[in-house]
Amino acid sequence: MAEIRQDIMFPSGDLALEGTLHLPAAEGRFPGVVICHPHPRYGGDMYNVIVATLAQSLCAAGIAALRFNFRGVDMSEGSFDGGNGEIQDAEEALNYLSLSENVDASRVGIAGYSFGAAVAMAAASRSNLAQAIVSVACPSRVFNEMSAQEMLIPKLLILGEHDHDFPAQQFKFMARRYSDPKQVEIIDGADHFFGGHVAQVVGLATTFFEQWLGEQRRQP
Repeated sequence: MAEIRQDIMFPSGDLALEGTLHLPAAEGRFPGVVICHPHPRYGGDMYNVIVATLAQSLCAAGIAALRFNFRGVDMSEGSFDGGNGEIQDAEEALNYLSLSENVDASRVGIAGYSFGAAVAMAAASRSNLAQAIVSVACPSRVFNEMSAQEMLIPKLLILGEHDHDFPAQQFKFMARRYSDPKQVEIIDGADHFFGGHVAQVVGLATTFFEQWLGEQRRQP
């Protein structure tokens, strides 16, 4: 499906954040997904290959996508806040997307990669807007902490087999603590950066959101 891209600014507290909204070029109201990027202190931004490719893949599948820069990144105002402010940024991105006239607010999800996965998990636990979540290479400390919280929305939990931060067996063990419905995927041969495996990660995430936010999930 063709897409329409809109460069936007949206508020997060007193700050203005930049983002790109990907909308299917069709009539109607679509499911929507917010995508959170990796750690800005290590070069992460909304142009990251996994973030950008996932946005395009979702839009092709008929799902709107909002990727954005956390505070202090590129044209987003403010400065890095160690995670707390970035969680607020993700919550405000969910608010913005859910209020879009092209998006069905009852079918909104969130995804994140690395630091962005940690932020997405926290935002999903604090906001009642997210109806599904994809976590890609969430840092082990946060993944462990979040496993102790009740998160009833559908979850796709992805890790590379050779992630430098998170042994695969430990990930599998901790993932058991998450409530159903959940899908746990270890990408064979991949490390934290998923070189050569981006299409597999994006395909899993797109299919997951199609399943849980698709037309069959429309509220009456």
